[in-house]
Amino acid sequence: MKANETDTQFSTETRWEAFRNELKRSKGKRLDYIVNRWQWKHWPRHKVTDFPLNIDIEASSKCQIDCDHCFRQYMDIGEDEHMDLDLFKKIARECGEGGLFTLKFSMRGEPLMNPHIAEMVAYAKDQGIKEVWINTNGGQLTERLAGDLMKARVDWITVSFDGLGEVYESIRRPLKYDKQIEKLRMLRRLRDELHPGCLLNVQTLWSAIERDPAEYVELMKGILDRAAINPDMNFEEFILTPDDGFVCPRLWQRIAITSTGNYLKCPSDFQMEEVLGNVKDYTVKEAWDILQGEQRRLHAGGRKKDSAVCQKCHHGANKVRREEAPEAVEGADLRQYEYRKDFAGFGAEDRVKDYHDSKPEKRRATG
Repeated sequence: MKANETDTQFSTETRWEAFRNELKRSKGKRLDYIVNRWQWKHWPRHKVTDFPLNIDIEASSKCQIDCDHCFRQYMDIGEDEHMDLDLFKKIARECGEGGLFTLKFSMRGEPLMNPHIAEMVAYAKDQGIKEVWINTNGGQLTERLAGDLMKARVDWITVSFDGLGEVYESIRRPLKYDKQIEKLRMLRRLRDELHPGCLLNVQTLWSAIERDPAEYVELMKGILDRAAINPDMNFEEFILTPDDGFVCPRLWQRIAITSTGNYLKCPSDFQMEEVLGNVKDYTVKEAWDILQGEQRRLHAGGRKKDSAVCQKCHHGANKVRREEAPEAVEGADLRQYEYRKDFAGFGAEDRVKDYHDSKPEKRRATG
């Protein structure tokens, strides 16, 4: 039996907001959406779908900003490319024929850096893919690009926007807070004018807003549809010990494709340590049935630890303080990220404190 994967995001939606957003997300595809959500939640416990429910596609493995909490700053991801448009079209055509529900432009890079991203979204929708999703830092957004994405019928955009004011600027370097807030407002305006069905979401690290989360949530919900919080992953103080009994449902739900067409078992293989194959050698259906099928057999057969990627993944792992870890575990390389010695978790506590201490009137007004 496959367990649920570890929660990595927490919504701030009220029940009414969650219902409203579910209606928006499922508009025009309600029955298909209900079936998809049922399959996503329940089928990993019983059976394998004929085609992935979700494919993570790396429109670009490049990124234009330097965030100190991001794994990109501490490891070599092996690619620095924009996905070729013809390669993408080959993948999208098969995904449409296979009945793919969600195509997510998200993994190790910034998808909006690909100059063909709007054309990619439109092509995917033309192939009949029900939900096309973009995760972005928002730095590349312009009025023209945002308008093109809405005209292309993108279904969901998530903008990573950590904290407010100087805190945001200290994390999302070199983006500027005021400019990025205006981009969010611009995105909302164009969505309302051109494609009201698109759901707009924003996400932040908890440590960037923990001194006054209400201030952040109130501002963001006034601009976009939804605000979510990601917990920090502090591997300076904690290590991860894999749970032998955990079987990851991701292998029954999704597969990932990098900017050069490499298949990965899931988007957590940041360094391409276990490339399953390439699009030029295997169709998506073959990758799902044969390559990902072998990964499913290993997991279901109790051989998860054969995978170096799965050994150090936080999904289904137990978090243990370093000083409490057994000697055998202490010596193992079980961390997901290798941070610099002067980096402890996100490390924003002083910046968050300075920001809020400098604005006491704002704290009182939003408290």
